[in-house]
Amino acid sequence: MTNFARARKAAQVRISKSLDDKDTLELSPKSLAQSYSLFQLHDELVGNNGKQNTKDDLSNLLILRSCLQEGPSRLQREDNDEQYITRLSVWISKSILPTFEVSDHDSSHESILSSHDSSLQFEDKTDSTNASRQKILHIARRKGILGLQSLFKLLTLAKTSNFLTPIPKEVLVSILAFTSTRDIWSTPTSLSTAEQLLALPSVQKSLQAPDFVSTDILQRFVRPLFSASKPRTVTAAGRKAMPSTAPLRRYDFDVERASRPWLHETVYTLAVLEWAVGAISPKILETSWPLVLPPLLTLLDTPGTSILTRGLSLIITLLPKLSPKVLAQSGLASVFSDAIIPTTLYLPSITPLEESLQILPLAYEALFVLYDVQYASLAITPPSSSTSITLKATRESDLQSQLKKRDKARLAYLDTLIRRSIFSTYLHASQHPSIVSLLLKQLTTLIPKLGIHAVKHLKDIFPILASVLTDPFAAARLEDIRVALEAFRVLLKVCWVRIREVGWRREGVKMLVVCWSVLGQVDEDNVIANGIEGLDGKEVLRRVRGECKVTGQVFAKAVGGKVDLKVELKPLLDVEEGIEELFGLGYT
Repeated sequence: MTNFARARKAAQVRISKSLDDKDTLELSPKSLAQSYSLFQLHDELVGNNGKQNTKDDLSNLLILRSCLQEGPSRLQREDNDEQYITRLSVWISKSILPTFEVSDHDSSHESILSSHDSSLQFEDKTDSTNASRQKILHIARRKGILGLQSLFKLLTLAKTSNFLTPIPKEVLVSILAFTSTRDIWSTPTSLSTAEQLLALPSVQKSLQAPDFVSTDILQRFVRPLFSASKPRTVTAAGRKAMPSTAPLRRYDFDVERASRPWLHETVYTLAVLEWAVGAISPKILETSWPLVLPPLLTLLDTPGTSILTRGLSLIITLLPKLSPKVLAQSGLASVFSDAIIPTTLYLPSITPLEESLQILPLAYEALFVLYDVQYASLAITPPSSSTSITLKATRESDLQSQLKKRDKARLAYLDTLIRRSIFSTYLHASQHPSIVSLLLKQLTTLIPKLGIHAVKHLKDIFPILASVLTDPFAAARLEDIRVALEAFRVLLKVCWVRIREVGWRREGVKMLVVCWSVLGQVDEDNVIANGIEGLDGKEVLRRVRGECKVTGQVFAKAVGGKVDLKVELKPLLDVEEGIEELFGLGYT
């Protein structure tokens, strides 16, 4: 014991002076014993039966990491090293796991119920709470770094000593707890160390075991934590549930916290789940999807931007691994869409604009990925050449019926998407230019998928385009104008037959003429600060003007077969200079 007295004292002094997460915690070799074994390290740091005071975990981890760094010059190897490598690894895994105190999901009911206190008392309590929480977070980050580095050293030692004992599951979980950049307890150092650990052959072997992801992680670790907060839209088996007429339960803070241990207690659950979703193979997912889907849907049903964005990101990762057959047979395609579409209504003023701009892109990406999985990759096998004529005709008829049914479902999905997630969003947030620009980007993707069927939505699409292209303050939103012009060109290529008609034609002329006029009045010297794509403001303005001209010429080409645009615009051309350049009419 006395061999480590100097090291323990040095560790306590070093920790007390470390106030910055970027500081490197190290002990001088002079403070360490001249020689020691893994047995001695375990006996000193862990104690009998692992009952060492957890308040000493940080100093113990610092001593262990410092001793292991010294290498064979001081570390004495013994025959029983294997069992102490395992014991130290298990102790490390328990010591470094983040606790609920460091979680950023701390909207506890206690803080809400204390709102009756005076504002001064509340501010004092808040400052004290924040300082205490920062200290806890600082210690958690330090423990994570030191623990993972020690684990790496131990498992490297195991490699050189023909270590045959499988790595305990709790050790693997503790490594996975530090693999997400979204978690506040993860630092660049802990993330890189976790990656190094996952790359070790012994760790890779354990992670790639047939039942590790499906059984050890999803069934035994994740599922119990989400069992009490299962969404009502799926059954216990993960399939689509029948609609319920039962009234909604009364919200209760205590029940809410108890039903979400993955959020309020085992706070590293999402990091482990993210790894599992990324690592699971499509083949394993064919039988294990009921274990994955309820947690993901629960995330979408949980308030909080950070939780919501993680849930959407996980769905984006998972969906391409699911087959269209599984989605169709389980009825989960509609469950996914019904869960994702409402997230497009997290809008100001209820949701802060910055948070809306985090949620919406992920929500739309998830909806488009769901579309691709259901329809873009779905192949229907035609009858072979060896099939009899009668049977072949029957099968061709069935094939045509399937294709029509599939296309009808595809268009119905796109119609739902554009109405419930784009037009509704625009109606609620049309006063926010950044959201309108985001919606136009989605329309640029969605319109070609709808094809000619997009004509029935012209009455809703044109106002969105006009809100940008006819904005008299366009100089302040050149990127938005560029996005709107691109969306308009896509619309012209698909719906030119209908846009030729007099009503839509005049609306199109109005939008382009006003946009061209506004861009022509912009002073290049005043848009230097609005540079995009790494260009200065002047070059950006020239490019947007060029895109406006291209759009005008595409428009003239699209409607040219219906009417002589030069004749129709003659009164405008006589009084407004430059209009012929916009539409490429060459009017003199």
